[in-house]
Amino acid sequence: MSAGGRLRNALRGIRLVLAFDVRAWTYFDRSLRGFWASFIVAVLLAPLSFTHVVMQFGERTSGSHLTFVPYLIVESLSYIVSWTLFPFVMMYLVDLLQRPQRYFSYMVVYNWLQLPLSGFVYLVYLAGDFHILPPGAAESIWLSGLLAFFVYGSFIAGYALQQGMGTALSIVVLDFVLGLITEQLISRI
Repeated sequence: MSAGGRLRNALRGIRLVLAFDVRAWTYFDRSLRGFWASFIVAVLLAPLSFTHVVMQFGERTSGSHLTFVPYLIVESLSYIVSWTLFPFVMMYLVDLLQRPQRYFSYMVVYNWLQLPLSGFVYLVYLAGDFHILPPGAAESIWLSGLLAFFVYGSFIAGYALQQGMGTALSIVVLDFVLGLITEQLISRI
């Protein structure tokens, strides 16, 4: 299948995931190749992230010694870490859950799910950065994105890893906490 065909299938799959339809998994390439291909989402979201990072330069660097170029390098590395840390941790977690064969089934869909979820969050951030939204509105709207992250994240973790809702939600919480810790550590540079 061509790259365009795989992309169309993944987008169809995401549409079904957003409708909580388990038939979605049939549209994803849940192989090693599909896993690596799913990181195209990071590439697609990078311009939105980069624009937000540029807009936040003065606010994020107050009290820091970083000038613009080192700040961009640190934020770029942070973006790469944010896309690779959780999949790395999940390699070990699926073993603990005795579901190593389900790793790709989970991670491929997880990566593709970031397209609508993170895309929404970045668009909200940018609307705040460009003062399209009134002060404080972006943060309030961001909470709905966070809620969607927990709801859909629990759905895909539960189905893909064949786990109960408690374990599925715990995986989403782990992902969220890893993101917070990473952001806090990097913000201290």
